[in-house]
Amino acid sequence: MIYEKAFAKINLALEVGKEIDGYHQVQNLMVPIDLYDELFFQKAERDSIECDASIDDNICLRAVKLFKEHFSITSGVFITLNKKIPIMAGLAGGSSDAAATLRGLNRLFETNASQEELYAMACKLGSDVPFFLNVQSAMCTGRGEVVTPIDLDFKNVPFLIVKPDFGLSTKEVYKNYVFHGVSKNITIQKLIEAIKMKNFDLIDEYIFNDLESTALRICPQLAEVFQKIDSLSYIPHISGSGPSIYILNAKTVDLENIKALDAKLSLFLCHTI
Repeated sequence: MIYEKAFAKINLALEVGKEIDGYHQVQNLMVPIDLYDELFFQKAERDSIECDASIDDNICLRAVKLFKEHFSITSGVFITLNKKIPIMAGLAGGSSDAAATLRGLNRLFETNASQEELYAMACKLGSDVPFFLNVQSAMCTGRGEVVTPIDLDFKNVPFLIVKPDFGLSTKEVYKNYVFHGVSKNITIQKLIEAIKMKNFDLIDEYIFNDLESTALRICPQLAEVFQKIDSLSYIPHISGSGPSIYILNAKTVDLENIKALDAKLSLFLCHTI
């Protein structure tokens, strides 16, 4: 049996540009965190997956189909998926599961796939999937599939993830997003410099997400939670398309105060990897 962890991510910078061939161009500074799903792989008569969460379109089985076709594998695969990353949360759990599936199958069938082969398959599965082939902070550009690792020296930083009890469709958020033609290159560079200096006040100042205002606008429930956190003098940030909210440097956060905002909130105290 093969075991893989699929780590979640947060976005420290997400610039969303114009749409080309149906995809928005992005500059996306993503950092992996130690919230993860667990996947177990073993050979079987047919392809199947057992999951402790309800998932309609399981990207793991699509990864299996793609991998087996590429390597002409006839054996089936049984996957056990223990979900710990919330679904439709802006933490890219599905994309990470897909990348972990490619890694797991490579080990299970001893195919010795090159990074280039895994990358090509990851690109076919989704824009965020290539990032998760390696657990490392990176700037992701193009539609998200061009991954440039960055050594940020930003490990073991505590974050609090606040997940409301509802999901938010990435497709819907992008559909409602309007690009105003403003480049954020300077802000990204200032953010990277602040990270290198470990100046958390500046990091909080320069963190941005172009999808944040859209997510808050189309989801009043999310806007309400966001405003409540802000009223406690914490600085909330939306991860990806939401609805997960994160608070940087969570050592200063009173968890009971956050819990008191809404009994339905799920809290995850995490660290950067």
